[in-house]
Amino acid sequence: MEISTIEKAVNFFYPFLREKTDIIFYGGEPLLAFDAIEHTVSLLNGKNEESSKKKQFVFSLTTNGSLITEEMLRYFDRFKFSIMLSFDGLTQDIARKPGSFSPTLKLVRRIREYPGIEFSINSVFTPETVELLADSLPFVIEASEGAEVLLSLSTIEPWDREAVDKLEHQLNRLADFLYSYYKKTGTIPIPDFRPPKPGAKKGFVCTAGLTRMAVTPGEDVWGCYLFHDYLMDKKESDDHGRYYFGKLDDFIENYETVYPETLSNYKHLRQDCFLAEEQFCFLCEEVDSCGVCPVNIAYSTHFIGKISPWVCRINRLEKRVRDKFLEKIAPGGG
Repeated sequence: MEISTIEKAVNFFYPFLREKTDIIFYGGEPLLAFDAIEHTVSLLNGKNEESSKKKQFVFSLTTNGSLITEEMLRYFDRFKFSIMLSFDGLTQDIARKPGSFSPTLKLVRRIREYPGIEFSINSVFTPETVELLADSLPFVIEASEGAEVLLSLSTIEPWDREAVDKLEHQLNRLADFLYSYYKKTGTIPIPDFRPPKPGAKKGFVCTAGLTRMAVTPGEDVWGCYLFHDYLMDKKESDDHGRYYFGKLDDFIENYETVYPETLSNYKHLRQDCFLAEEQFCFLCEEVDSCGVCPVNIAYSTHFIGKISPWVCRINRLEKRVRDKFLEKIAPGGG
């Protein structure tokens, strides 16, 4: 991203930012543009110094860690960055670059030495690597000293019945580990297994466009970077016209009309508006406890908001295992 694009975006969006705002740097690999990250942070903090109404920024990025240096770690520590490291644990050398397991594991331990960095790990499993899930995640949790670990299941490729059966066995084993870990530490490092927060709203609603916006290096404006990733090669499609806010210069000049018009197309991105293979989601008795990214699933169904059958099977399985786990840790459970 050109410096001029960064400055244009910061100058325009700063007055609209909430009192507490997440500034997220995406890639590819965002650390290929570390100088652009530094410039953005400097610009935003400079805006704060000039403003009578200060804003609280939470800077974050997701990285595979291959480019991280000690200088970067000191910088992230200084500015209280939230760093999500892509690390698949025992499947790292299978699912990602061969030979990357050892250096990434060393990096996990280095990052933990910087208390100013809010650290988490994203571990992705596929039908080909699912058999290592229940061994890999406990390993990652222990190696990271209890850092938050996101369990991600790739749904681009199909999960057949055999793969789903393997997943069920692995999730039950993982739940057993988490129960022991909870009894020992009082914490649950995998968010999907935590009890819902009091007053949490039921039913997934995508907040793209509403509480988040994305600007690309090509100065395209979207409600979320995922729409750009999916639609950038589909410029003739109806969906591209439906979710595209336009070029940054045009958006800045005409946002008062362009923004509400395009935002209206994002408002139907709710779980009860989606479509599964068997039925409309609003007819499903579990719709309030389900949450599927409408863009991610389009890679397998070629339709934003249409859910592949294996995603439904996986979600129901995860819910069943999670509910059983939560009953076990509830007062009087176990």
